[in-house]
Amino acid sequence: PQMGLVLQGIGGVNVYGSDACLMQMPEVDYEIKPYVEYIVGSEETEPGDGYTYDAFLGPIVGNPAMTPEELGKQAVNAYADHYAGASATQSLLKTSALDGFVRLVNEFVSATMAGGEKTLVKSAASKAQHYKYADNKDMWDFLNLYAASSASQDVKAKAAALQNYLIGTLVVHNRASGKYA
Repeated sequence: PQMGLVLQGIGGVNVYGSDACLMQMPEVDYEIKPYVEYIVGSEETEPGDGYTYDAFLGPIVGNPAMTPEELGKQAVNAYADHYAGASATQSLLKTSALDGFVRLVNEFVSATMAGGEKTLVKSAASKAQHYKYADNKDMWDFLNLYAASSASQDVKAKAAALQNYLIGTLVVHNRASGKYA
C-alpha cells in the first residue's frame, strides 16, 4: 500500500521497475496499477546484482523517444541477457489489463468450484512451479496441471481462456532462463 501512496503522491509513472525479489505478483501489481502504465519485475528472487543499469539505460540514452512499452521491454531484455546463465525471471505487464485478468480468474474459480474436483485442485497446486517460497505458485503451471487432469470441459475452457489472456494481453514481454526456461 505504501508504494501505491508514493506513486499517487508523485502523479504516477509510465513504467515501474522493481529491482527487488518476488515483486511481479498480483498483490504488488494491484497496489500500484492506478499510477503505472507498465510494470517490470521478477516472480523469483533476483540473482547477484539485480538490474544491470548500464545495459538497461544505455539504449534508452541512445533513443530517448522510446515508448513506455519499448522501455519496459528493454529493461526485461537487459536483465534476461545479463542473467542468461542463471535461473531468472523477468516480465513486463500492462496494468490496464489487470481488470480483465480478475474477471477471468473469477470465472475459472467458479468453474472449479462447480466441478467439485477438490483433490485434483490440491494435487495441481502442490505440484505447480513455485518461486522461493512454496506458496508462491506459478499460475500458468497450476492451470496447465489442473486442466490436464480435470473431467470438466468448463474448467478446461476457463483455464485456457485465462492462459491465453496471460500471454496474449496481460504479460507484454517475458523472459526466463535456467530452470524457468
